[in-house]
Amino acid sequence: MASQRMFDAMVLGAGIVGISTAIHLQKSGLETVLVDRREPGRETSYGNAGIIQREGVHPYLFPREPGKLLLYALNLRPEAHYQITSAFKVAPFLLRYFLASNRQTARRTFEANLPLFERCLTSHEALASEAGAISLIAKGGWIKLLRSNAGIAAAEREMAELDAIGISASALGLTELAELEPHVNVSRIAHAVHYCDPWTVSDPGGLSTAYADLFRKIGGVIERGDANTLQRHGSVFTVGGRVRASQAVVALGPWSQLLLDKFGIRSPLGVKRGYHQHFKAKGNTYLNRPILDDDKGYVLAPMVNGIRLTTGAEFAAIDAPFNPVQVGRCLPLACEIVDLGEAVEEKPWMGSRPVMPDMLPVIGGSSDVPGLWFNFGHAHHGLTLGPATGLLLAQIISGATPYTDPAPYRLNRFAS
Repeated sequence: MASQRMFDAMVLGAGIVGISTAIHLQKSGLETVLVDRREPGRETSYGNAGIIQREGVHPYLFPREPGKLLLYALNLRPEAHYQITSAFKVAPFLLRYFLASNRQTARRTFEANLPLFERCLTSHEALASEAGAISLIAKGGWIKLLRSNAGIAAAEREMAELDAIGISASALGLTELAELEPHVNVSRIAHAVHYCDPWTVSDPGGLSTAYADLFRKIGGVIERGDANTLQRHGSVFTVGGRVRASQAVVALGPWSQLLLDKFGIRSPLGVKRGYHQHFKAKGNTYLNRPILDDDKGYVLAPMVNGIRLTTGAEFAAIDAPFNPVQVGRCLPLACEIVDLGEAVEEKPWMGSRPVMPDMLPVIGGSSDVPGLWFNFGHAHHGLTLGPATGLLLAQIISGATPYTDPAPYRLNRFAS
């Protein structure tokens, strides 16, 4: 019989959320093993725009404008796309997402986000400093570009709401924009907003690797294995043999529901797929910070591999075919703003974001399976919130006083 190693806690999923959770569990005195089928940080955590969004307290809502909905239905907008062959699979989530995108739910999400986002910078700073990865983080914020006057009123409302909670965001004139980003073509821009407080990461995959190395350094164990082999008694089969723990955390991002199905646990988890590709800059072109083309829904971010073009959301089944149509649509639009050169990679990268209808993550325990815990559903904010939610869950599991009431993030909030 194969040997079995015992741990106090097991974290399933080695993205930024899982790695951060494992670090905090290990630091709380629980011997912890981190299990994933791949090396840490190679899936969703690898492919984002690299922004630790201190300002990101407002949820992304499903649009309600009839004209915009028609364009989305016809796949005519660059920021969103759906695969027709997946329409029936994604429709239930889209309906729940649409119904949850109301003023009351948005306010609850906003208020529940506040304590999580308040810790996003300090929690990253602590881990990055200890991991020797602080050089991957810059503190210049990011910029939203508006091509027309249409978005000014919404931007002003958002800035006022952020100011009320102590987050800095300022309107930029075109001269100020040119001073901050001299290689942005301001002739295409009507207005801009500088979100000053967020930090940015030049290599999200590298930051995940550094955090994984820190986990090993403080005594944690990382194993390659299939999370779906988890048994009710808390054991999983890995390349190195069977490992077992009395506490198991599901931090599998968009794959979390596959494991929950095994235990008969239902959740309304959805998937937003996204793509990115790096491009060389022409001549001396560079960016100092990420820029969002708000009208077109893509981000250009300076990374170690070049300027990363990241797309908006693709609604498709998690196993749907690779289809980087949004990269093709956004690239000529991006070249209107920044002078991009040839692609660095032969083809774009694709990843999937785990999304709950109310845009809040699931953090807490299972009422059906003792010892089973959840930390998934971070949508667009896995990089931002990984260390903060990892700390919160570790406090709950270890019996420490949590820094905020975890009730808003429980899975059974969807039971009614």
